[in-house]
Amino acid sequence: MTQKEGVLLDTSAWIAFFSPTGHDVLKQEVRTALQEERVHVCPVVISELLVGARDRKAVARLADLLSALSDAPIRQETWRRAADLGFSLRRKGHSVPLPDLLIAAICSEASLDLWHLDGHFEVVAPCAKIKTRSFL
Repeated sequence: MTQKEGVLLDTSAWIAFFSPTGHDVLKQEVRTALQEERVHVCPVVISELLVGARDRKAVARLADLLSALSDAPIRQETWRRAADLGFSLRRKGHSVPLPDLLIAAICSEASLDLWHLDGHFEVVAPCAKIKTRSFL
């Protein structure tokens, strides 16, 4: 049996997953990946999710839930990789937000597939040499 790849969900994918309606395919795929313990989180996505929480109680619940997942850290080299990625993309005419560059750099370093609903990642993927799955 082949080992399935680890995945990191972008903030956009988590928001869709937690939404009470829509995104049925994404929700089923995320449930499966969670059951298989393939889902990782990173500080950028955790921060973005917690900033968007409704209240302190939601922040605590969400932080507790996310802390149970495998962590893909941001190392010092990650920041430089994100900067190099952003520089390369800008030279090609693409301006990508820093959080997206960091997420892509983290996925590249940790060899994680990136699941998302954010068009930036399809532009970033070839340059970052990461595999993505768009649920757009």
